[in-house]
Amino acid sequence: MSSKSKATPRQELFLTTTSLHNVVISNTSDVIYYEVLTPKWERHLTKISRLDPNTKQFDLICELVNENDKPVSMKMYGGVIVPTQDFLQNGDASSRVAKFKGKDGKTYTWRIDHEGLELFREDQPVAWYHREKRYLGVLRMSKLPCLEVDNMAMDTLDSLIVSFLLVERRRRDGKI
Repeated sequence: MSSKSKATPRQELFLTTTSLHNVVISNTSDVIYYEVLTPKWERHLTKISRLDPNTKQFDLICELVNENDKPVSMKMYGGVIVPTQDFLQNGDASSRVAKFKGKDGKTYTWRIDHEGLELFREDQPVAWYHREKRYLGVLRMSKLPCLEVDNMAMDTLDSLIVSFLLVERRRRDGKI
């Protein structure tokens, strides 16, 4: 992974579990709080909601339609259903990258290597995923998984969270 400059402030968003179907992603103060839910009775639908810190109400930002536990289509902000590959495009067959357009209109690129995931905006790193640490490598988690996001990418955080869930699923499945 490339080195991170310490000049720009960042948010650390912790994942409560290693599951991509049922997880809370939040900072330590819960000002940023995302809930990802896939009920057992509705395995075909994953809902991603963001807690509004002012109203204490959840806003639905995305619904993922799953087939065989894998997202195949999605609907952002109650819009139309589109295939997930229309939102998150893979690079060429030899590369381990996936791209999406942010709310700001810029292209963001997830790069995958043996250490984890790194998100770039126009060749500048803006987010990093750090996997969990476990006692003796297999026991209980000693450190929760964390998504570190540069403040310059916070205005596209909804898309960033959705794209992270999609690209991490593809990485775990060996599809990218």
